[in-house]
Amino acid sequence: MNFNDYLRELSYPARSLSTGFALITFYLLGQLIALAGLFGIWLATMVVPALFRYLILLAQARARGAEADPPGIEYFSLIGNGWTLFPIVPVAFFVWSYDFVVGIYGAGAAGIFSLLAVAIVPAMMCVLVITQAPLQSLNPIALKTLIRETGPSYGWAPLTLLGLPLFFLLLGKVLPGWLHSLATLYLVFAFYAVTGAVIRDKKLMKEVYIEDPLEPDVEKQIADLQKERVFSLNHAYGLISRGNREGGLGHIYKWLENDPDPDMAWEWFFVRMLQWEQTRPALFYAQQYLSRQLERDDPIKACKLILRCHMEDETFRPLADDLPAAIEAAERCGNRELAMALKRL
Repeated sequence: MNFNDYLRELSYPARSLSTGFALITFYLLGQLIALAGLFGIWLATMVVPALFRYLILLAQARARGAEADPPGIEYFSLIGNGWTLFPIVPVAFFVWSYDFVVGIYGAGAAGIFSLLAVAIVPAMMCVLVITQAPLQSLNPIALKTLIRETGPSYGWAPLTLLGLPLFFLLLGKVLPGWLHSLATLYLVFAFYAVTGAVIRDKKLMKEVYIEDPLEPDVEKQIADLQKERVFSLNHAYGLISRGNREGGLGHIYKWLENDPDPDMAWEWFFVRMLQWEQTRPALFYAQQYLSRQLERDDPIKACKLILRCHMEDETFRPLADDLPAAIEAAERCGNRELAMALKRL
């Protein structure tokens, strides 16, 4: 990502109508919280999570080169897409830790700690956007890999994040209060847009993220098939949630034997299973899915699937009979790191 690309993403909140609308909406809600007294505390419990949810989905949209959807009423619910709320955890941790470091070691150590946080937080957000797995965003190996893969482009994200406290301190007494608050919120939005662009620049979403299958069109036949798949998945979830993983997965495999579009169906079930609160069953399913890809001699899709599973759980491994073919697929794709990791299994 060059300087011109960086400026385009930095100005994205102002150029995008939907993101600009979201910016103004959250700014006005913030002003209402500040003026609402005790009611503002209750309001903040809904608005702050909604803001973090929107920001991470903004980064995900920019990582795909897409426009971010405006925030809907579902953003203000704590139910569903729990991974989008995870940024609250590291932000709260670093804020608390800063005060702790200042109290124990002084301002100098706190400055070093702040620079370390500025360097790491963007990588955490990138990994979270790619994997949708909060634990992976805390994995040092995943963070190191992300920074290595993005290369010099990664530096734009920490640079933008560093501008937030500098802007706050240098211009806090110069700008009117309302303008200073609005500009600070703008920089927060810009940081997440730049973070997404860092991922897009190296096409990391395409490498480790399996896109959702295309939405069914208006044809009744396709709509009916979608409903039947949902019904089959829900039935399997009921079996698995009661401890019958083998029966639940067996139900899905039986359905796949008769699905009119098995290629899409295999991917569709995998993507949906990853959205469950417990993703372990999806990884068992992925072993069979991987066998299918290897049998069809599709090394690119096979490696893509393995990488996605490793981002979810580093202990994932192919079935024993598939391991040699998986190593060969990684070597054919030129992914030596993946091939070496598979050889160590």
